[in-house]
Amino acid sequence: MTKTAADIMEKNVITAKKDTTIFDLVDMFVEHNISAIPVVDDDNTVIGIVTDADLLYKEVKPHVPQYVNLLGANIYYGNLKEYEQGFKKLFACTAGQLMTKKVVMAGPDATMEDLASVMVAEHLKSIPIVKDKKLLGLVERKCILKQLYTEYGEDDPEPQTT
Repeated sequence: MTKTAADIMEKNVITAKKDTTIFDLVDMFVEHNISAIPVVDDDNTVIGIVTDADLLYKEVKPHVPQYVNLLGANIYYGNLKEYEQGFKKLFACTAGQLMTKKVVMAGPDATMEDLASVMVAEHLKSIPIVKDKKLLGLVERKCILKQLYTEYGEDDPEPQTT
């Protein structure tokens, strides 16, 4: 039987508000040993997500994109948008300033296979599970791994020794 997001998701999700401070976010990540915190409004609607990787921007200076000056015009090799986003995160003080606003979300009926495929393709560690954009739970990589272990780990034969 194919498992769905509702079957494997973590239901007790640590969340933040837009005005949650960076210091409080760090405390939440460390205290709860999590890799992502959905940012929700007063109606529990997902408006963004902060990951542990977002907090690393606080320690890394954005790299200025390389460019060449051709007849007085700067032509950039790199992505200026990435530089701008990194610069904004460097000076962010709240979850609202640091969060990623374009959040990949899934419904409770999404299959485990679909969730895993999106996580691999988009390099995601977690996906908020929502209904009408209201947070129901969170599927992290470890949720999928636990389910795989439950399905396949117990049926493995004992290793042969000679």
